[in-house]
Amino acid sequence: MSFRSLKSIAALSLLALPALLAVQTSSAEEERLQKLMADSSQLYVPKNHVSVGFRLLSSGGKVGYGSLGTVASNIATPAGSLDRVYNNGAVNADALRANEKNADGTQSSTPGGRYATFATITAPDGSTSTVQVGDFLSYTAGLTRNWAYSSAAQVTNDGRIAFSTYSASSDGGAAQKDSGPSGGVEFEFSRVIGNLAKRVEWGFAAGVALNGINNKTSGAVTSTLNTKTDFYSLNGQPAPAAPYVSGSAFVDFIGSDGNVYPRGLETAVPLGAVPVASTTSSLVGGTTVKGNWQVKGAYFLLRVGPSLRARLTERIGLNASFGVAGAYAGSTYSAVESFAVPNLADVTVKTPDPEQSSASKFVGGYYADLNIELAVNTRTGFFGGFSAQKISAYDQTLGGRTARIDIGSSVGVRGGVSFRF
Repeated sequence: MSFRSLKSIAALSLLALPALLAVQTSSAEEERLQKLMADSSQLYVPKNHVSVGFRLLSSGGKVGYGSLGTVASNIATPAGSLDRVYNNGAVNADALRANEKNADGTQSSTPGGRYATFATITAPDGSTSTVQVGDFLSYTAGLTRNWAYSSAAQVTNDGRIAFSTYSASSDGGAAQKDSGPSGGVEFEFSRVIGNLAKRVEWGFAAGVALNGINNKTSGAVTSTLNTKTDFYSLNGQPAPAAPYVSGSAFVDFIGSDGNVYPRGLETAVPLGAVPVASTTSSLVGGTTVKGNWQVKGAYFLLRVGPSLRARLTERIGLNASFGVAGAYAGSTYSAVESFAVPNLADVTVKTPDPEQSSASKFVGGYYADLNIELAVNTRTGFFGGFSAQKISAYDQTLGGRTARIDIGSSVGVRGGVSFRF
């Protein structure tokens, strides 16, 4: 090889050296950047935590029911009605019947008396005759033929019939019931703010939970028996045998032709159309009211407070949170109450089925949670633990009755899945 050839090779090597150095530097820088990125991903710890799960509390609270045993009269008379209905009978308005009116609508029968009805009868031989087929009580203003009563005890010594309506008012009857376990769902967000130690983090947590309210009980309480009585005059006539319904005061009539005409003879006793006197009375402890009472609804629990998280191992950790809580509660209070009327067999006065009221309140309290966490990977895990809360009570009313709804103190378990980002 000549000196000239060596000189040419050396010149080419000098020209290529910068390119080779650039390639080597680029490869080293790339390896360094890749290592740095890998180290950074390993050192990154998610700061935000979101969890979704269930909770089962030892108690859904307790309810104290008060002023029980109020049952209004279940007899309602429409406005303008002349009919009066009672727990032991009825007095209905009377009017002219079609067979005691003239063509112009005026009365053909004699007030205070009786009137006959007739029919034209055709004999087998084709002849006709007019035959009396009925004998009825005439319409008389101020009296009524349409009434009914239940018991001979309603007949007074001065010739009147007593008709009564009954109601009950509370003597302060009360009941209390603790609810059983209450299940619900919850959602929580927490964020790590800093470290207290190498494996201990601190931050805050905020969450919402939904739990049901379902409390019901039944029993019997004593109440004041209220009686309103109206007296109607028999106008000197003897009272028909009880029980009496005017619709049954029609018997067979023997016509002038000797034949029997069903329900052709009216035996009704007219009664005064309006009360001649009225009384009211109240007997404390005079009746026993049986009832079923229920409060049903739900509440949203809002909570916020500081949190602590400790890593026991790479996959297992402890989490604790405590703070203030507020519950927005909505509930329906329902009651069904009834009592048997003394001395009236098979007569029961009861509330509408059921009587109800609704209420919503916001009440405050506090909470505490303690959980163990199991990480499936750096982003997802499961948790389970214990929860405790103390929420204030609120009041609800229903037709004079009261209910003290105490969501109260309860402990329970919780669990679910958590996500980190």
